[in-house]
Amino acid sequence: MGHDSRRLWEEWVATNIGGDDARRRNALDAVLQALAVGKSSTEAADAARLAVGAPAASVLRCRFCGSTPAVAMTVFEHNGYIVVFRTKTLKGPFCRSCGLYAWRKMTDTTLLRGWLGVISFVVAPLTALVNLVNRRKLAALPDPQAGTGLRSPSDPGPNLFKRPGVYVYAAMIAAGFVFYVLPLMRG
Repeated sequence: MGHDSRRLWEEWVATNIGGDDARRRNALDAVLQALAVGKSSTEAADAARLAVGAPAASVLRCRFCGSTPAVAMTVFEHNGYIVVFRTKTLKGPFCRSCGLYAWRKMTDTTLLRGWLGVISFVVAPLTALVNLVNRRKLAALPDPQAGTGLRSPSDPGPNLFKRPGVYVYAAMIAAGFVFYVLPLMRG
């Protein structure tokens, strides 16, 4: 390893690890050993963090409870108000439990009152579809590991079909079909 590369790692350790001289020296030694055996820069940085007891940066933790495993994703909510509308986003990472809680709450709200408006009539189902596609990331996660978080993960609550939004939206679609599509088909 060249002198310039070592100097850059020393600066990285000072910035990202910090602490006294012994702590920084231990972290730098871990970096140099990892690089000497062919590890990547990311693996070397994780080795430095591990050597001094800091959590690895490559491990995603839930933004609400701190549990692992977690996945980076965004949940969307759309609220229509006849003439205007409001869109909310909630960015992760989320563990499975906290992510499902946010996903169910925001998707239910979108289905419940997202369609109340001219533009919202089109945007709300698209928002719900985007959330449905994003839900696959949460479904692929195992349950949060016990003891990895700062607090308990959220209770996801009842599933979407035990909430009113799905049924309100289905009734709105049925009413639109009865009052607009059927008369057009007859005439």
